Amino acid sequence: MSDATQSTDITALLRRWQTGDKEAYDLVMSWAYQRMLAMAAGFAAQERMPTEPAALVNEAYIRLRALRSMEWRDRHHFFSVVATEMRRILVDQARVRLAQKREGSQVRVPMADDLSWIDARGQDMVDLDRALDQLEQLDPEKVRLVEMRYIMGCTVPEICELRGVSDATIERHLRFARTWLYDRLHPSGAV
Repeated sequence: MSDATQSTDITALLRRWQTGDKEAYDLVMSWAYQRMLAMAAGFAAQERMPTEPAALVNEAYIRLRALRSMEWRDRHHFFSVVATEMRRILVDQARVRLAQKREGSQVRVPMADDLSWIDARGQDMVDLDRALDQLEQLDPEKVRLVEMRYIMGCTVPEICELRGVSDATIERHLRFARTWLYDRLHPSGAV
């Protein structure tokens, strides 16, 4: 099946799910679950995720199930929502860890090589969430790219496939977002 045919089929299934078709929901989740798991596993392989990939995907799966009234446009929209839900899960987990944290008892875990100044296990995730909310007011597309790249662990080629744009465009937008986030989270320039 070609990418265009698969994309059309997934879009049709998403629209059927939207109308309450449980079989369509099951088919979408069957298709998406393995892809979501692979993305989360790739992210975990970089030792950036403070939770098991399957646990993250399962929690996202549960949250997606609750989105009964979502108006799905296409698979791009679906994966944007998946990325946002995964971000929310990781931020919720960071908040729980912060509530339980004793001073000096945690090891710093950088979120990604490109975001080494963000600790994926602590207050930095909460601060990042706030900064992403602010960036979303200016440019929601850049927030989706950050979520896909750093939360879902998509590679740049995977993002290009989902977004239908070039590597150079994705890299340029991610570079802008990283700089904007760094400036927002470190206004004095200190790391």
